[in-house]
Amino acid sequence: MYRRISVHLDHGFDCKRRIEAALALAKRHKAELVGIYANAAPPQYYYGESVLMSRSLGIIKELHAQNRDAVETAFLEAAAEADVPAFMRAGTSSPSETVALLGRTSDLIVVSQENREDVEAAHEIEFVEQTLLTAGRPVLAIPSSGEFPVIGDRVLCCWDGSREAARALADAAPILRLASHMTVLTMNEGAASPKHEAPFEDLATYCVAQGMPAPEHVRRDIKGVGVGSTILNAAADHSADLIVMGAYGHSKLRQWALGGATASILKSMTVPIMFSH
Repeated sequence: MYRRISVHLDHGFDCKRRIEAALALAKRHKAELVGIYANAAPPQYYYGESVLMSRSLGIIKELHAQNRDAVETAFLEAAAEADVPAFMRAGTSSPSETVALLGRTSDLIVVSQENREDVEAAHEIEFVEQTLLTAGRPVLAIPSSGEFPVIGDRVLCCWDGSREAARALADAAPILRLASHMTVLTMNEGAASPKHEAPFEDLATYCVAQGMPAPEHVRRDIKGVGVGSTILNAAADHSADLIVMGAYGHSKLRQWALGGATASILKSMTVPIMFSH
C-alpha cells in the first residue's frame, strides 16, 4: 500500500475538497499525509528583489507567512480529526516546482483540476501538467466539481500496451489491490488490434498474480468520438470512481507539452484520474 501521500495546499476553495480526498485515501492505505504548501512563488521570483523596495517586499513576505500558517493549521486540524498522521512542507519556487520537488519523497501526489473560477488557487499556467510531467511520481487529479467519498473501489485502467500504460498500471498497484472491480479499456479506430499489443490474457494473469481483481476487458472504437470522450464515457458506463492512465508528453521549445488525449481529459474530467509519466 501507499505509505506516504502528498497533497497540494493553497488558498483556493478547492483545497478543502482536495484535503478531504487525500485524507480518505491516506486512511484507506494507513499512510501518512504530507501537505505541500505552494500557493505562489515569492514576489522576487517574478520581479527580482531590485525591483521591489525592501520594506514592501518584507510586508508581502509577512502576509504570505500568515496565510501559510492559516492553511497549515486547517490542514493539521483536519488530519488530526481523521486520525491520519500528517505534517507540512513549503518551498520557495513556483507552485509546480515546489510540489514536484517535495512530492518526490511520497508514493502519490494529490492535486486539483484547474478551475479558473477559483481565483485564490495557485496561479500558474498548466500547473497540473507541469507537475505530473516533472515530479517522477504518479499524480492524482481531483475534478473541480463533484464529491468523491471513495476513490479506487471501481477502477478503469486505460491500456494500449505502451511503456506509459505499463508504468501507470504499476504505479496504481496499491490502489488496485484494494479495488473491488477493475475494468481495462483498450481503444482502436475501427481497425484490428495492433500486432505489438500484448494479449489481454497475459495482462489479466499479471493482474491476478499481483493481487488485483480479475479485470473485465472493454474495447471501444474512438473513431468520431475521440480518446478523451471515449475514456470518460467508459468510466461512466462502468461506474468507475477512478481512472488510471499514462500521461504522454514531449519536449516543446522550453517547456513540456502533453499529448492531446491527456490535455483533453484534464479539461473535461468527471472522476478522479491517476496520471503516470
